[in-house]
Amino acid sequence: MTVSSMRRTLALGLVAGSAGLAACGVSQQQEIQMGRQYAAEINRQLPIVDDPVIHRYINELGNRIQRQPGNRDIPYTFYVVNIEQINAFAIPGGFVYVNRGLVERTDNLAELAGVVAHEIGHVEARHSAEMIERMQAAQAGVAIGSILLGGPPQGLAGAAVNVGAQAYFSRHSREAENEADAIAVRLLPGAGLDPAGMVTFFKELVAERERQPSQLEQWFSTHPLTEERIAHVRDLIRQLPPERTANLQVTSRGYETFKARVRQLPPPPPEFRQ
Repeated sequence: MTVSSMRRTLALGLVAGSAGLAACGVSQQQEIQMGRQYAAEINRQLPIVDDPVIHRYINELGNRIQRQPGNRDIPYTFYVVNIEQINAFAIPGGFVYVNRGLVERTDNLAELAGVVAHEIGHVEARHSAEMIERMQAAQAGVAIGSILLGGPPQGLAGAAVNVGAQAYFSRHSREAENEADAIAVRLLPGAGLDPAGMVTFFKELVAERERQPSQLEQWFSTHPLTEERIAHVRDLIRQLPPERTANLQVTSRGYETFKARVRQLPPPPPEFRQ
């Protein structure tokens, strides 16, 4: 499959799914159905890791974070993608994707959990579903199609990685990003995990961007990250009651085993290499 045909196939599949739902309010069941359609297209095009140990760990971690009182009653599925760029994204209906490059860049469980919790926050807040509700059917098709068919400068790999993140999250406001952060800070202590990992990981990404901007172009294009946002997360953590921040987990042997296994994966397919 050529670069253009692969990109077009994926784009048409996503546009078809969005057009029928954009003209009216999206119910939770419609959101789940829409997410399944998008995930099927994404999973056909991206190099999803099929290692059962890796898949089990990321799903156990994600569901540990999400399955708490007050959260939405939808089935979540988490994937690791065999792409070395640092990125993660979520699509409607509870589908969350984390690139191996991001996993390898984290230093501990708390940092990985912070990223996963932030993406869960977008789904819990229905950010991408609400964006579709605000669009006319034709406008939704044009917007998503132009993003996917045009593609970013990196070509195929960048276009594929951005299927979920750029199509759904690039238009989110700073307020939406802050809301996803706030949800993450609430969820992490409930799962026994230290939310301070969000701050350390964000700071590392800002520093890394100065050294290797190409590695982080996808992340920063879909996850606006400023010192103000980092300070906001830090303030949210400070506001947590002391009893919620005691004895929180920073890392684990399971995380170290998971990360080592991700590092042992074969190289990404040639068309997804940087």
